[in-house]
Amino acid sequence: MYLLNIGVIGVGFIGAMHIDAIRRIPWANIMAISESNQNLSQEVKDKFCIELVYTDWHEMITNPQINVIHNCTPNHLHDEINRAAIEAGKHIYSEKPLSLKADTAKELWKLAIKHKVAHAVNHQYRLNAAVQEMKDRIQNGECGRPLFVRGYYLQESHSRKTDYSKRLIPETSLTRAISDLGSHWADTVKYVMNQPIVSVMADMQTHHPVRIDPVTGDEIAIHSDDTTSVLFQMADGTPGMMMASKAACGHKNDLLVTVDGEECELSWHQQQPDRLCINRREQGNCEVFMNSKLATASAGPYITLPPGHVMGWSEALRNNILAFYTSIWSGSYLISEQIYATFEDGWYTNLFIDACIKSSQDKRWVNIIN
Repeated sequence: MYLLNIGVIGVGFIGAMHIDAIRRIPWANIMAISESNQNLSQEVKDKFCIELVYTDWHEMITNPQINVIHNCTPNHLHDEINRAAIEAGKHIYSEKPLSLKADTAKELWKLAIKHKVAHAVNHQYRLNAAVQEMKDRIQNGECGRPLFVRGYYLQESHSRKTDYSKRLIPETSLTRAISDLGSHWADTVKYVMNQPIVSVMADMQTHHPVRIDPVTGDEIAIHSDDTTSVLFQMADGTPGMMMASKAACGHKNDLLVTVDGEECELSWHQQQPDRLCINRREQGNCEVFMNSKLATASAGPYITLPPGHVMGWSEALRNNILAFYTSIWSGSYLISEQIYATFEDGWYTNLFIDACIKSSQDKRWVNIIN
């Protein structure tokens, strides 16, 4: 018996990954998809045996049988679709960033509360078992006092001048690397440290102000960032630094989060997602592989495979969506804090992005004020 009927808007790469994750939850039914590209929509319909296909997402949202909407569209479409879903009384799971601006993100969060719908932003790295393990060890004091935080999120897709397409580089905001990559990194650090970043000193770089469309040969002016580096301070004063770049050759999807404490260093590398590195002065360094018999209580539920079977990106996505659906089914989204990133967390991420823009423009430290 299906407990939730799902509609997915946008079925490109990330939408197809959402569909795959949802299909691994037995009591969730993907009832419909919406996609303006008819060839793509037919391909996905046939591949996943989807019942209904819409070319206009407005029609999907008005379907009374659909309980949950997944918004997997490009960034500039998030606001309109999220707002329409909320006002139609649908629970909403949105891709990141939640909005192009913090003010709008806050409005959406407040609107979701008003309409009493569950709301999530897809920062799925939280629900990787090793990230849960990292958070537990930091919070139980195993590291001692955190001294600093560091890391990066690197990809290689935009390193060349000819790396251009309207899909890869949509000029709908001033940010690209910091919003697409840095948003994930900032949320992951906020989560494991159990506190937000409160001030930033950022430098945004556009390596190719003019790119060449490889199909037409046209020169395209670019205004968004290829690489952004950020110095920051967390709420308790812990300093840190991060780099987000889409111009790092050889890095496919390379996220690293490291917390250095008085007693040890904890490090999680997304391209080796099933392990946590623990480095100590006296005992040396080790890698802890996720094992339900050895992990902390919080990490245990997110270990979905036996030891030796690598749990990675797709498992974290499925874990995150399952946590969201479970909160809907139980009603806990109305009464308690959630483990997944909510629209409130999405608002924070937009505050972080806006502060980075202002800092880079003004060449100074900027406080994140909410």
